[in-house]
Amino acid sequence: MGNGNKNTKAAITLAALNIAGHGNLNVNHQDNKWHHVWQVMREQKIGVLVVREAHLNDERKDSIQNLFGRVIRIEFSQDPLTANAKGVAFVLNKNLVDTEDVNTTEIVPGRAMLLEMKNVDGKPLSILGVYAPNVPAENAVFWKLIQTWFEIHPLVRKPDGMGGDTNVVEDALDRLPAHPDANSAVTALDELKMYLRLVDGWRDTYPTTRAYSYLQLHTGSQSRIDRWYIKRPLLEHALEWEITTVGIKTNHKMVSVKLTTEHAPTVGHGRWVWPLWLVEDKTLAKQIHERGMVLQAEMGLVSNWRTRNPDYNEQTLWAKFKADIHRDAKKRSKKIIPKIITEIIEVENRLRDVLDEKGISEEDRTLSGAVLTERLAKLQQQRYNVSRMNAQVKNRLDGKIISRYWSQINKEKKPREMIHRLRKNMPEGVPPQYEKDSKRMASMARDHHDNLQSERKDIAPEVREEKIRIVVDRVKRKLTPQQIQTLKEKLTIEDVRNALKLSSNFKAPGLDGILYELWKTLDARCTTATAQEKPAFDIIKIMHRVYNDIEKNGIVIGTKFSESWMCPLYKKNDKADIANYRPISLLNTDYKVFTKALTIKL
Repeated sequence: MGNGNKNTKAAITLAALNIAGHGNLNVNHQDNKWHHVWQVMREQKIGVLVVREAHLNDERKDSIQNLFGRVIRIEFSQDPLTANAKGVAFVLNKNLVDTEDVNTTEIVPGRAMLLEMKNVDGKPLSILGVYAPNVPAENAVFWKLIQTWFEIHPLVRKPDGMGGDTNVVEDALDRLPAHPDANSAVTALDELKMYLRLVDGWRDTYPTTRAYSYLQLHTGSQSRIDRWYIKRPLLEHALEWEITTVGIKTNHKMVSVKLTTEHAPTVGHGRWVWPLWLVEDKTLAKQIHERGMVLQAEMGLVSNWRTRNPDYNEQTLWAKFKADIHRDAKKRSKKIIPKIITEIIEVENRLRDVLDEKGISEEDRTLSGAVLTERLAKLQQQRYNVSRMNAQVKNRLDGKIISRYWSQINKEKKPREMIHRLRKNMPEGVPPQYEKDSKRMASMARDHHDNLQSERKDIAPEVREEKIRIVVDRVKRKLTPQQIQTLKEKLTIEDVRNALKLSSNFKAPGLDGILYELWKTLDARCTTATAQEKPAFDIIKIMHRVYNDIEKNGIVIGTKFSESWMCPLYKKNDKADIANYRPISLLNTDYKVFTKALTIKL
């Protein structure tokens, strides 16, 4: 269903970052950079990260994989002379990409490596990771070596993208202060780009913008030597070209791009889920209490009416209340921004203004740009350190005991399953045809399950009734008159309270995004307010009134009380056959409390 934002194609985020070495050799030490590498990938949803100056060997890779092996896969090429210099690596995020069918080829040891994997549509994707030499003559030779390698290996798939550290720029605009680079290196890179049909996507998207990815600390000069090049035919499917400061100690910024394909499935933003931390927010709690008191008064009013209004009753009031607090929660979640995030945004905006300002000298631009870039890097490092410290505290408290947290961190990670195509229902003898449009595939899935409910409706009513009677007659155990009377009685307040208490926390909510934890918190606040003789919003009584109205009058159309979000999970056999998916329906928590209360009574 989504949150109203525009749906987008499924995409893989490719990023490249020079981490300037691994930091402390002890992978558990606070100065080891691989904790931050994973943090960057997790926060920014990076599928593949090209790491330069990785400084890896087999022993160091194994120690990292032992710690992060559940969530990342590392492939690397080390410098032939030493592991303490150069080195290029691919880091694949197991949460987002398929890491099973992956192949890597070393082209220039410690400098260039080719990764072959599957794209979001299941088709091949080839990525070239590079870390070019800094010396112009060596830089020129490096690009020629890569071109020669592909020329003598014509059967190897040429890269769809090339990411990394070029250590050369083709345009003086990409240096601050502006100046041209050595012609030999520029020419060699241009010839490789032409041979591989690669385009500088960032510059193609922002032809006149000044932005830089590398700061030379002792001079303050900057350059855009960190790049992503994409095959020209794929350029229309590449989006969100970014140059980002990350919280890792390095004088390089991270460059990234989202890559999709023509036939990639369309992916919505999903439903908005109430964050658990927002349940305890005092400002939002006050808003909910105020709306709850109004709701309480309105329900008291409609319950005294002799004639029930089908458009203004307990159910419609409840639906409006839920919609209102849902909207309040979304607004509040956007306002609660940590102070450091606000400061980072302000510095980013100031840096952008300085680099694009017209009436400023190159000297002033260089100095101001260097100061702001350094400030931005320190702020991001601060933020990352706080985040990592919180994670370490959580791990020390809950990581060694059997708990929900322990289960989550030890769970095998797999990318989200995408349905790329579904086979259409065709007459017998007609070759199979496939639907690839996401909306039409969703309609096919809906129709399939609707039809399952209406199968064999051609049976005569009298035959159906007779079959039902035969089955019922075989049931020897009967309800007593007292039990029949109990089932006729409406749910009580205690029934509702017990049902809510028996509902487990940390369960996935339905389309309204509201957690059991919210209803439980509101009930606890009501108990506290009542004990203190303060005005109390009694959520249990409100839900009880709604449920009783449903028992008496049925569900009001349009209130979305019983709506569900169906998620098809693949079982086995042909993935293009919708019958091979098991549907899981996510229901709203207030609906599940209602059905649980009825079940308990049964």
